[in-house]
Amino acid sequence: MEKTSSYTYFAIKSNGTIDKGFIAYERGIFNPEDITRVLEIQPFSSWAYGDKRVDGSEYRFSTWSAEKSEIGRLDVEAQCRDTIKNLKNKIPQLKGIKEQYDVRFVLNIVPSIHGEEQPYIILNEDVIEFCYLTGTTVSVDMQIHQLVNETEELL
Repeated sequence: MEKTSSYTYFAIKSNGTIDKGFIAYERGIFNPEDITRVLEIQPFSSWAYGDKRVDGSEYRFSTWSAEKSEIGRLDVEAQCRDTIKNLKNKIPQLKGIKEQYDVRFVLNIVPSIHGEEQPYIILNEDVIEFCYLTGTTVSVDMQIHQLVNETEELL
């Protein structure tokens, strides 16, 4: 079958409150270009408070996402190590970002599970130490798909 896969990435997100949607605290609003400049890492996705969504509404928070890893289709540990490898020497800059802005750091793990296949999810000491030193939380966004046969009928 071999449809199951996973990827990981690091994100910086505004802290805020939920009031008719998520709204960043004033100190949580940041310009993603400033984060890129400080970390010298290009994001694969970012937006600023006030940027337009596809539907025309505005983002009411900022986010910056980078260091996406898809190596080792089912080896989340290797992906997490790959995600943080360029960030480990940026710990002082990351701490400075947290001092300047009211933000949270998230190591996102996104497994997409099909049938009985399962990714191997473990966090080694390097990943745990990085998360501890930077105050990074770990989020697992598990996407589970039902089995279908070749005619696309549910089994």
